[in-house]
Amino acid sequence: MATVPEVEAVLDELLSRFGQVDNGTRAVLPNRRTIEARCPDLDLVHYAEWRDGELTVLDGPPPRRPDIRVSIESDDLMAIAEGRMTFSRAYTANRVRLDASMTDLLRLRAAL
Repeated sequence: MATVPEVEAVLDELLSRFGQVDNGTRAVLPNRRTIEARCPDLDLVHYAEWRDGELTVLDGPPPRRPDIRVSIESDDLMAIAEGRMTFSRAYTANRVRLDASMTDLLRLRAAL
């Protein structure tokens, strides 16, 4: 099992990628969404808000239910971050759980 500091570093890196997307991809993403990223095996949850093309990591839970919820075990997250597994492969193998609208899923696919 990965450690909490390892997973937090990977989550921070992945969240920062949203801030680095090109303008074409940025235009496809929604104007405002709240994101929850969860590693249940470590009881670790991070929240972020995508607003007008900028991603901000939140200090705690948002006031309402997140629009996009991602849940993944820490070892699977590390495998994706290290290139040993692709996100799409993990998703099709049910190793990643996404709770979002179909529109948001298609938009996320473009960003990831």
